[in-house]
Parts: sequence; structure tokens; C-alpha cells
Amino acid sequence: MDRVARQSVHPLIKPASTADYARESFWDDLTMYLEADVRPGLRDVYERDVRPKLVEELGREPERAEIAAAMRKQEDNRWWYLLRTQSQRQGIEVSREVVEKQLPELMAQAKARGNGPGSLSLDPDLAIPDYIRGDIHLQRDGYFAASDIADDITAGAVYDRGITLGRMGTQGWLNDDVGLSLAAWMKERFPNFRPKRILELGCTVGHTVVGFKQTYPEAEVHAIDLSAGLLRYAFARSAALGVEIHYHQQNAERTRFDGGSFDLVFSRILMHETSADAMPRIFAECHRLLGEGGVMFHSDAPQYDMLDPYAQSLRDWDATANKEPYMNGYYSMNLEDAFEQAGFDRATMFRAQPPSLRLKNADAEVRRSRVRGGLYFLAGAVRT
Repeated sequence: MDRVARQSVHPLIKPASTADYARESFWDDLTMYLEADVRPGLRDVYERDVRPKLVEELGREPERAEIAAAMRKQEDNRWWYLLRTQSQRQGIEVSREVVEKQLPELMAQAKARGNGPGSLSLDPDLAIPDYIRGDIHLQRDGYFAASDIADDITAGAVYDRGITLGRMGTQGWLNDDVGLSLAAWMKERFPNFRPKRILELGCTVGHTVVGFKQTYPEAEVHAIDLSAGLLRYAFARSAALGVEIHYHQQNAERTRFDGGSFDLVFSRILMHETSADAMPRIFAECHRLLGEGGVMFHSDAPQYDMLDPYAQSLRDWDATANKEPYMNGYYSMNLEDAFEQAGFDRATMFRAQPPSLRLKNADAEVRRSRVRGGLYFLAGAVRT
């Protein structure tokens, strides 16, 4: 797809000026280069220059934190951290500048979708947990920046624009590959499963949940998030796409839905953003929300028990430089123990790595991307 055309994939992403888009493209290209071309070679640096010294010093193979600490002192890796952090911060800032210039037009587009399809329910009194505040992903004020603009959608517009352009269509130009791929796996894994009500936890702007509604069109589909700015945008976006989703501003630790009222409850890249105290409460809430035979799953990056120590250490940049401090706790968890403590039967639990549907027919640009091997990890259980 042409670089200009991809700025118009739906009515809430508008073309930027040539100068602004050139700046966005620079940071996007730099990020792709650092992730796809530079970082894989750092393993050779580790094996050649760092690992032998660590083994000699420790008298054993090093662990994740020891590798990360040693690599932070290695010059090539220090440069990678510096450039990758700068590309992340500047890419978001340029997209924010574009959105702020376009905001009146974007707000008008959002208002025009006020009648749906779907619905939006916000709670101005909802308490926002401390663990989700701050400059997560190096975005200023995360997704909760104070605003005096009524019905502000800036947070969602910045997120959608940054993901769409930054990933260069690697997850589809509507960023729906994850949702479609996970839903396709669900249909294959549970061929007789006919969910009547589906809920996504931590939906951001609805990229994933739209794919589930398209895969299960007869289902009533709901999605929750903590950020009003994300949800306003998510509702307008899915309405512009003609997809009926019901969005709610609620906390996944304790929702206001009735017990046993859903057949499928899931999340995508949510759990590593939550705290050690929140995680078990979310799993327990999933158990409460599901009816008998209902399915829960959480899709995230693979757990540490599936990776070698060097691969584990690569998440140090995310946890430290990219301000995602809770990820080490989540990826270190024994998920099956946590699910069992939440009330799920261990015999019903599963792990899987569904393949990317997009990657099967991908061009070179997509294959070069950050779609890690074309697989999406998930773990879950069935409510008995």
C-alpha cells in the first residue's frame, strides 16, 4: 500500500502534511531497522564477548537479569537502547503533533458516529489504578493525560495512528490480524463453541475485538478499558467500520457485569501492564464472569519458561527504558497455578501459539517486521 494511502485506512486516520509524514516515516523506519536488522545481531555480540566472561565470573550459565545487566554495559547494546528509546519517544510525539493539528476534524468524525452501531458507556467517577498511570510506553501521561477538551479522543487517535503507521501494516492496515488470527484459532480449537456474549478486557481502541465480532457476528460483543479517551475513539472507530461493539469504562479487576454473563472473556497485551496485586483479581473476575463451559484466555508475549535466558533478557528494554515495570512479574508467573487459584480446573487449561493469518500471504515488508515468527501466544482455561 502507498505510504500516503495508508494514512486513510478509515475516517479517523487522516493524511498529514508532507513534512509531518516524512518525520513520522523517519522514526517508523528507524524503529523497524533497529528491531528487525540490528537487534538480532546483538545475540552474536553476547555469545562472543559477554557470555564467556559471565560464565567465567559466575561459574555457571547466567540468568536473565545478569545477562541484561551485562549487556547494558556493552557499547553496541547501549547504542541500541539509546536509539530505540529515542525512536519510541519521538515517533509518539510526532504522531501526537499530527493529531493535535487534525483534532477538530477528527472530533467531528467521532461525533458523526455517535449513533453507532454499538454503544459507549463512560464512568467519570471510576478510580484509575496507580499502576496504569505514568508515561507508559514513553507516551506523555500515558493514556490519561489531563484535558479540558470535552469528549477528547486524543489518546485513542495518537495510539491508533502510531500503531497503524509504525507497524507498516504488518498486522493488517486495520490492525485486525491479531483478533482475526486468535478468533480463527478459537473456532478450530473449540469447533462447537457458539459464544452468545464476548468480552475483551483492556481493549484500547478496539483493534482486536473488532476481529472477534467479525468472526462471531451473531455474538453480542463488549469491551472495557480504563481510559475514556481510548474508549471514545474506539467507539467512533468501530462505528465508522460498521462493527457493533459495546464499550464500557470499567476496571477488569472488578467489573459491573453480572456473574456468569459471558461465554468468552479474553485480553490481548493487557496482563503485563498490570500489577502483581491486580493479576490474580483479574483472573478471579474472569472466572466469575464466565458461565459453565465459558472460555478465558490472555494473549501476550510468551512466558519466560518458554524462552532461553538471553531471549528473556531482551525484555529489559521494555521493562526499564519503555516504562513497563510489571512485565517481569507477569512473564515470570506460573500461569497455570494462577488460573487454578482463581477457580479454574487445571485439566481444562491450555497454552497455544496461533499463527498470524496475515503473515501467510505477506510481502517482504511484513515478513521483515516485528511479527515474532508469525505466532501469537495465549494461555487460558475453560470454566467448569
